[in-house]
Amino acid sequence: MLVVSDFNGTLSHGSPVIGLVGWVGENQSKLRKNIFMAKIMPSWILAKRGLIDWNKWVIDMFISCVPLLEDATPELFEEVISYTMETQLWAKRRLDMIERISGHALQGDDVYIATGMWQPTVAHFAAHIGAKGLGTEIKFQNGKMSLTEPIAHGQDKAEKIRKHLGVERIDVAYGDTSADIPMLEMADHPVAVYPDATLKAVAQERGWEIFGDRADD
Repeated sequence: MLVVSDFNGTLSHGSPVIGLVGWVGENQSKLRKNIFMAKIMPSWILAKRGLIDWNKWVIDMFISCVPLLEDATPELFEEVISYTMETQLWAKRRLDMIERISGHALQGDDVYIATGMWQPTVAHFAAHIGAKGLGTEIKFQNGKMSLTEPIAHGQDKAEKIRKHLGVERIDVAYGDTSADIPMLEMADHPVAVYPDATLKAVAQERGWEIFGDRADD
């Protein structure tokens, strides 16, 4: 059985962006960290209030935080990942969803985590639960880290799943926001995980499983 899950909000409340920025502040430059946080605060407030698109804001953060990391190498980024796992991603994981996804892996299902997060980071998280990562590929050159492909989101993420996994349909899919609807529509059994209002309405209308209530989150 093929299972695909979103990451942010679906499997963890933790932020890889906050993880990277936090590592920079503790290990390279507190000033760079503070300047970055001050710059993003106004847009964060607008996004939290729904005045600008939250998902687009998150994607922008994935891109804009990358230059903060100096002297970047694959080995250094492994340190960033370990810090991010400890302080954000694994520390703030959804225990009920981790149990459910791990259950798929234990019964032999092929499990992927599809996300805009950097590929080495999602691969590290996925390995903890018997899954594989399908994230945004990066490269390191002259001490700089950069993305080698656009961040797949919404319909683009669904297309990336089709292309990389070589499938048109998947058995089970998990997502938490309206941006995950194209991926969920690919599944024979779509699951709305602590869904936002738009996804919850779609799930109720179409008879999809709803796992958790955001009001209790």
